[in-house]
Amino acid sequence: MNWGDKVRAIKVYIAGKVSANSIFKTSFWRDEFCKELEKKAGVKFTNLDPTSRKEMPFDPVMVFGRDAFLIKSSDLVIVNLTDDISVGGSQEMLIAKYFNKPLLGIARKGGKFADPDHNDFGRIIDFIHPFVKVPCDAIVHDIEGAAEWIKNSLKKIKKPKGIDCIDDSLRYYLKNFFAKDEFAKKVSKN
Repeated sequence: MNWGDKVRAIKVYIAGKVSANSIFKTSFWRDEFCKELEKKAGVKFTNLDPTSRKEMPFDPVMVFGRDAFLIKSSDLVIVNLTDDISVGGSQEMLIAKYFNKPLLGIARKGGKFADPDHNDFGRIIDFIHPFVKVPCDAIVHDIEGAAEWIKNSLKKIKKPKGIDCIDDSLRYYLKNFFAKDEFAKKVSKN
């Protein structure tokens, strides 16, 4: 994104639950979310809303391709990590990384993705889910945190994390932990 000095609307793709059975009780919550976020961040958004296809026929490859197109066209992807997020939301996170888009995760404190009292095999830790922490460029806990991050940090990102975050994590594991991982060493020999 070329920020420059001109003020223009940030094209934002909001990943998250689409089902009317979600915590939002509607499929069409993104416009209101963007309006509230605009007010709090003092920034204008163009909502690249995946649900804007409701007049189009359902075709799985079209839906996937259209969402990929919208993510590729965005300046920012925000993933709303509700406890009932669908597989689509997690895939949209990786598509954002494939296209090197800044990815902001909103993970409610105390939810399944950000739990300060998480039990990790008997150890209580301040937990951010690894499949959220690694691809996200930032994680906040609510819309206020998202607004603050957009105001103060979005312009500072020179290079968002890309799909190479997968290879980076693999190399990190191999360098620092594989030698101590008896199970992984054993199964890698087969």
